[in-house]
Amino acid sequence: MNHRKWKLALRSGILMAAIASFALGAGAGEAEQVSFEGNLKKITTAADFEAGTLTDLSIDPEIGDGALVLEENALTGSFESAVYEGSTFSDMVACWNAAIYEGGQVEVFARARYDGQWTQYLTWGPFTPFDTRGSKENKEDEAAMVDQDTFCMADDRVADAFQMKAVLRRDDAGKTSPVLRMLSMTFRGGEMVPTYAEEPVKEIPDKILIGSPAFSQLIRAPRIAPDICSPTTMTVMMDSRVPELNILPDEYALSIRDEEEDIFGSWAFTVAGAGLYGFEAYPQFADENILMQELAKGHATGVNIRYTNLEGTDDPYLEGAFDRTGGHLLCLIGYEYEDGVRDDDHLYFYSADSFSDSDRTSYRRYKWTQLKDCIRGMAYIIPDDKQEVTGDYAPGIIRRSVELRRDEERNDTWIFCENGEDIDMEWCARGKGFFAVSTAGSEEKAPIATDHSIVYENAVFTEANDEFYYGIVNRRDGSVILNREELVKKLGLEDPDAEIKVWAVSDRGVCYEAVLPEQ
Repeated sequence: MNHRKWKLALRSGILMAAIASFALGAGAGEAEQVSFEGNLKKITTAADFEAGTLTDLSIDPEIGDGALVLEENALTGSFESAVYEGSTFSDMVACWNAAIYEGGQVEVFARARYDGQWTQYLTWGPFTPFDTRGSKENKEDEAAMVDQDTFCMADDRVADAFQMKAVLRRDDAGKTSPVLRMLSMTFRGGEMVPTYAEEPVKEIPDKILIGSPAFSQLIRAPRIAPDICSPTTMTVMMDSRVPELNILPDEYALSIRDEEEDIFGSWAFTVAGAGLYGFEAYPQFADENILMQELAKGHATGVNIRYTNLEGTDDPYLEGAFDRTGGHLLCLIGYEYEDGVRDDDHLYFYSADSFSDSDRTSYRRYKWTQLKDCIRGMAYIIPDDKQEVTGDYAPGIIRRSVELRRDEERNDTWIFCENGEDIDMEWCARGKGFFAVSTAGSEEKAPIATDHSIVYENAVFTEANDEFYYGIVNRRDGSVILNREELVKKLGLEDPDAEIKVWAVSDRGVCYEAVLPEQ
């Protein structure tokens, strides 16, 4: 993850209201004291929420294991957790699972206790697919800071307890309240040891190959392609569980980007985005056992990594890697003990690695003896093979199927419209999203073997594996210039009447798709 110079930006209105609503450095008061074990803590049941303090929020026990929603007519509500005491730690990363609707957002804060005193509540910033995400304010005091996505104790301090706050907001009482199902926190440093938080598999099989798609980030929307390994990894994880979701990596990336930190790689935001689709998901500082347990259950798992394909450098060497990367996320989709010999020398991991030149070359097989030196500790986990909630509680990024109408004065120009009304696409024309076209029939999708890729027998294909072309010319008003004959050639189509889909993907939680009419 790249450290960038902080921008002096403060979101007015809703963020200022949040700052005013807290005494950020207040004492713990009468908060319940709760002990926990391991390096992951989930606050997810009705009992967990009842152990804290609710202001203008209520608990709906019928959603997930219990969920927080705003009281009727409330625009803002807050939850302050119990005080959780465990092993000492120096760093922690928060996450949350919530359904968020237009006009709503969730913001999570935490503080840590050290030497009998508390840091201030520091924030990960407002999170919503529909508005500005992230914050540069309330992220540092004299004892700690939230460095992009990691709460770090300063000056070699260690903490022995933490407390979380969550704020739910909507900009109109008539709009649907956010629904917060879970808060989580993972820890490293101090006396913390990675501990598997789910029911363990008693016997690890010799081999697991998970049915999974693979996506190259390098062939996605050019403006963002180099930076979207983290959201691409989470897209693989979600699409491997529910292929019918058909999430596009760059569609997902635009709506979980931490705009104030100017990164697509926030561990907190990337994983919280899976909550929008109804998944239980959390990041965890993990070890080999945690990775093996998740894979043994058939769960594709993200992992933070760095590597090079060149021997003799300062970076860890990984045979079969496409190139060098100083910081990366990839998705593990299986493993095997070669010839059934259960030792490190015979252990190999399979991955859908987005650092590749095509989807077809994104499947890899890596030696554990090399891979273990490349892994940097953070894992993305969805501890189930299905969504925790569905339907209205899993809105995800909104997909709208719309139409294209030809401009009456410009024969080559098309305008997006819905229910007979033109859609304002100026936001996309100004570069805050992107246009693309795709087709399902232009090329072979099956994986191929190269010097850095393998033929993976359990490959899964989704709409994101279609042929995409991003060189769409648009006008300042958001209309697009499309010539079917030229697109047929660019997409390599044999049938001039083949279906061509046109996409307008926003950075505000909405993706429009339309079919280009035949000539």
